[in-house]
Amino acid sequence: MTKIILLLLSLLPLCFHSPYLFQAWSSSRLDRWDWIFYLISIPAALWAVRKAKFEKCDFYALFMFVPMLFLTAFPSLHHINALSVASAVCVCFAAVWLLGGWSLAYRAVPVTLITLLGTPSSSYQLSLLLMCPVWIAWTVKILLTVVFLVWIGYNNRTGTQLKRGTLCFSAAALASGFLLLHTGELYFEGRSFIPEFPVRCGEFWGRRIRPDENTKRFFATSKVEQYRYTKNNTDISVLSVKCGKNIHEIHPASHCLRTSMWTVHSEKILYLNDKFAVTEIEAQKGKNNILVWVWYSSEKFSTPGFLGFRRRFRPGGNYYTCQISLSLNGDVEAGRSELKNLMQALRKAQ
Repeated sequence: MTKIILLLLSLLPLCFHSPYLFQAWSSSRLDRWDWIFYLISIPAALWAVRKAKFEKCDFYALFMFVPMLFLTAFPSLHHINALSVASAVCVCFAAVWLLGGWSLAYRAVPVTLITLLGTPSSSYQLSLLLMCPVWIAWTVKILLTVVFLVWIGYNNRTGTQLKRGTLCFSAAALASGFLLLHTGELYFEGRSFIPEFPVRCGEFWGRRIRPDENTKRFFATSKVEQYRYTKNNTDISVLSVKCGKNIHEIHPASHCLRTSMWTVHSEKILYLNDKFAVTEIEAQKGKNNILVWVWYSSEKFSTPGFLGFRRRFRPGGNYYTCQISLSLNGDVEAGRSELKNLMQALRKAQ
């Protein structure tokens, strides 16, 4: 009975982050259906442990329990809400491992993975990793859920289990690889750049464009501005958004392109100098090819990637995202040069 009470107490960190979960589910187009995975995890957990018994405490679980508890209890150290939620789920799993032994914990592994699929921003991260639209990422998440449910059934039928060290090493390798993929995006902090957009900007002439009603509705609590800059045969579009209280109105540029049926051919961090970088995206829709630069800024810093922006976001601050783009005629270097010329002109106009 004591162990059951302690297991219930391990749910407290997840309950603590429930307001963020409900906010993400209610206000984010990317995350609004992720509650389904939490719902599925409840009967999946009952099914997974129905034949299991508590064994001796396995104190190896403390190597997971302590750091996960630290991450979820002190979100101010990393400022990534999704990481806090995922850590809280891992705290529950580590408690099962600690109190019930590895045999019980192994049965809980697929349940934990199903729950982690409901982590906010997981759909976007998967679409970024696979370079695909979010609906395909969601299809993959559903297929993974089916695989994990089959895994539970297989465990119940055969009673087989992987060794503790094998599974832990595999999980650590996957997590390390994911972090390495996003290190530049998460931790690069450049000089703030919040441009004004004058009519005359170097060799470019600009004009302000009135946002349409769909754009205004999408950025309901944010201030959105659009411009068009031209020079000879060069035509550059500008989108500038001052983020309000609802961070879920700001989506990664690549996600917006994919949901608009553009095919993203490449997405990478481009360092313009030691103190400033942008995310560069090459995309195609039919015969149209575009090159996009996007970055995020506050009065104190800039970051090229959405993950870095989410990590530093604080409610009540002033945050901006800027996106400039032009049509490509097959010459990426020429397009990159024109975008660089506009950026330099905008800096000089500050």
